[in-house]
Amino acid sequence: MENVDRISNLPDSILGYILSFLSTKEAVATSILSSKWRYLFALVSNLDFELDESSQMLKISTIKSFMCFVDRVLFFHNTANINAFRLRCGKRVDSDRVYGWISAAIWRGVKHLGLSISLDNFTLPGALFTCTTLITLKLETNLALNVPKDVSLPNLKILHLKSIMFPNDDSVESLVSSCISLVELIICNCSTKKCNISHNSLKVLEIIRSVLNGSLVIDTPALAYFNYTYSVAREYSLKNLQSLIRADIAFLDIRFDSHQTKVTAFFEGISNVNILVLSSTSLKLLKCCEPLPIFPKLLHLNLYCDYHNFERGVANLLTDSGRLQSLLFYQEALTNLPERVPHCILYQLKVIEISGFTTNKDCIGKAKYFLENATVLMKLIIRTVPFLSEEQKSRIYQQLMASPSKSKQCCILVV
Repeated sequence: MENVDRISNLPDSILGYILSFLSTKEAVATSILSSKWRYLFALVSNLDFELDESSQMLKISTIKSFMCFVDRVLFFHNTANINAFRLRCGKRVDSDRVYGWISAAIWRGVKHLGLSISLDNFTLPGALFTCTTLITLKLETNLALNVPKDVSLPNLKILHLKSIMFPNDDSVESLVSSCISLVELIICNCSTKKCNISHNSLKVLEIIRSVLNGSLVIDTPALAYFNYTYSVAREYSLKNLQSLIRADIAFLDIRFDSHQTKVTAFFEGISNVNILVLSSTSLKLLKCCEPLPIFPKLLHLNLYCDYHNFERGVANLLTDSGRLQSLLFYQEALTNLPERVPHCILYQLKVIEISGFTTNKDCIGKAKYFLENATVLMKLIIRTVPFLSEEQKSRIYQQLMASPSKSKQCCILVV
């Protein structure tokens, strides 16, 4: 049977689609297959360039080869629009060429742009801040970002900012307000004096290990998810968070007395949340609030330990969370079992998960407390410490199964 190259006979549009599943380097490598394939890589609409400069032994020839490779791909790229462009490189790459590569992507209507660049005295192209085609922008750089006054990104929906310093107080506010379609904002390892985030359509907000030397203002009526991981800011103003479904809070401060007013404003701002995940340090700060915030809509509470720092305050939250349906906590966080059984335990709690469980009487007593009082409990999950044997786990299970249970449909799992 005669060998027939059926793949090469396919239309260029289909071949370009096939190549889109390869990395940019692999797609370009197909150009040596035949004259038919020589420039087909230029049809690929997703471009990904990365130069790992972590090694001190990186040869100059390797850097030059990388720059020539990017130049070649962009030179021959004949697609009117670039769907995605990702560039990751460091200080040893020529900054003028990097500027040109980013500009080329913008001129060709890039929709998803990811930049991770470490260049000294580098300025991003001004056209980036007025790009009407951008849907996703992920920017990681060691630079100070001066947001121009005419910034306008009307179609941007996802914005990730990492390792950026904002020298002007209103930089974050200007950038966010210019993205009228924004739904997701992640600020990680950034530095700013003032962080003002007011947006009507934003649904996801994450502020992670970012230095806030001033105030944090959040006014986002559509926000559904909020993640805050870092120290206490100088001032908080959180309002219009009535749509908030889940909040993951991990304060890293260990000084509590001086933060009472600040954290009270913070937790009051997120008090409408349905799902709350707190580190033990965050629970300590919550207990410092005056008055103690009430979470009337709280359905799911997850308390985990950070840095083996156990906080004893679960009982207070149980008393003030009448609608709570699921509770996950590290067993050392609950030391005093409430004499007056909270309403949520009696009539609402359906799932309880206790971590760090051992064979001592205190642990067994805590589990039995829930079994004896939770009338609608459906699942009790016991997560033991790593060193327990299967025999010890079996003994825990047997003790709990022999304990009186208010709920006739409760399933006990010991893992």
